[in-house]
Amino acid sequence: MPAPKELDPTISLEHYLGNQVRKRREAKGLTQKQLGQMIFVSHNRIAQIELATDPPGPHLIVLLDAALDAQGDLIELWGHLGLERVDDYARLFLMRQGQARIIQEYGLVIPGLVQTEDYVRAMFTAGEAVGEPPVAGKLPIRLARQRIFDREDPPWYRLTLDESALYRNVGGRAVMGAELLHLLELGKRPRVEIQVVPFGALDLNALGGSLCLLTMPDGSRAAYTEGLHTGRFFEDAEKVARFTLVYDRIQAAALDPEMSAAFIRNVMEERYAWDLPPLA
Repeated sequence: MPAPKELDPTISLEHYLGNQVRKRREAKGLTQKQLGQMIFVSHNRIAQIELATDPPGPHLIVLLDAALDAQGDLIELWGHLGLERVDDYARLFLMRQGQARIIQEYGLVIPGLVQTEDYVRAMFTAGEAVGEPPVAGKLPIRLARQRIFDREDPPWYRLTLDESALYRNVGGRAVMGAELLHLLELGKRPRVEIQVVPFGALDLNALGGSLCLLTMPDGSRAAYTEGLHTGRFFEDAEKVARFTLVYDRIQAAALDPEMSAAFIRNVMEERYAWDLPPLA
């Protein structure tokens, strides 16, 4: 009997889901045929799911979750397949970010998890000019991700922002004022820390984009870097360690959370106390 085909769960969410189904099936000592009999499908259908050639529908994923005692995990994972409007390179990262226990981000712009609705809309509207999908399709996805902060047991979140992010006039004075106020309010939450790296504190040219580190419930770690229209997700331990050193260096150059809050408040008063033409 030939060995089962190797799966690469980092290729896409469909592959990650297939990998999880196979791992749970094998952990219960079931063959594809036995699992298929439990949920009234053929063993070929189970193979299609595990190999990501034909992901399950809403009815089948419920049956799989119950048969494999996944306690809702497979259903939740399946729900992320709705990210088809998101660029392929970001889909696995967004799914893993939603599962992470610790999230550490650095950005030259304010990242999606902490953007107000008006800020998101302004960013996406500007993106339409260069061929990005319409705002209506992407806005709900971005805002839905922010629900992680309202969970009963939310992740620990540390955001380190370059000072330039506070001065990028996205959407106009009112939008930016509300966005910076939103950052100040989020920073009051017990598991949220927001810090600012002032101009000149560190040479960041080598990074050239955003960086996010994830610590998963099992202690494993991942890193995601993103530039203009491209991003890469890393789970290799050595590469993640390198990005962790980069982040630690950036964070060490930042103002502490209390000073950062005062810094943000000053920018609000000095920069957005009058109307300015938006840059986006």
